[in-house]
Amino acid sequence: MKRILLAGLVASAGLLAAGGAFAQQPGMVIKFLDKNGDGNCDLNEYLTFQAGRLPQFDKDSDGALNLAEFRESLQGKSKSNAAVLFKGANVEGGRELSQKEFLGYHAWVFDKFIDTDNDGYMSEAEWAKVVAQAG
Repeated sequence: MKRILLAGLVASAGLLAAGGAFAQQPGMVIKFLDKNGDGNCDLNEYLTFQAGRLPQFDKDSDGALNLAEFRESLQGKSKSNAAVLFKGANVEGGRELSQKEFLGYHAWVFDKFIDTDNDGYMSEAEWAKVVAQAG
């Protein structure tokens, strides 16, 4: 399941461009996400990026994602686990994921799969590992 989540993470991060070339250049990914210019990507910067992605998948423009919309925000094999991921993220218990829940899901992804050294930042090495594990 970790490999499936990682494959989805790389693609769902929206950082795959030109056949994955961008995602394969960790320095460019960090620079793209680093909005305060400190050379790092912290959780807030990662979540700011993810917040901007929610409208892309919110087809009915209600500010939340139903299961089908959430599934579309995932890529590859992660789509087949969308119901499980949706259920885990749906802490409010509604029929849709609010922006808070969507960002909570991505905070979990950042904590569990990206920031593996728990220093609060996504490093180039950590992103490279995510991309490598995603295959």
